[in-house]
Amino acid sequence: MANGKSLMTGLLVGGVIGGLATILTAPSSGRDLRTQLKQNKQKLESILIQLKDDSISLKESVVKTAQESAVVLKDVTADLQKSIQTWQEEIEPHKAELQKEISQIEEKIKELEQTLNK
Repeated sequence: MANGKSLMTGLLVGGVIGGLATILTAPSSGRDLRTQLKQNKQKLESILIQLKDDSISLKESVVKTAQESAVVLKDVTADLQKSIQTWQEEIEPHKAELQKEISQIEEKIKELEQTLNK
């Protein structure tokens, strides 16, 4: 939000400085100058209104996106938990088999050590 305020401030200050520079260097009569000022004021007002509308639209889009992403995040989390649970259930029989094989290997190593120590 700070960048948006800085941009808005920069545009406003730049517009004012540009307008003043134009006024001071313009070789026109007072009437022409007032007409130009009035036109420039109207342009500036329309630009500010457009910026306001755009910022409101952007805010609404951000809020909507945040709400949608919260729902998607919940769905992804639920799916991930299901996947992890399924994976754990699938590896459980293999886990028992691996533990059994490791025990058998340990026994064979002990037997081999006993055979070598004799």
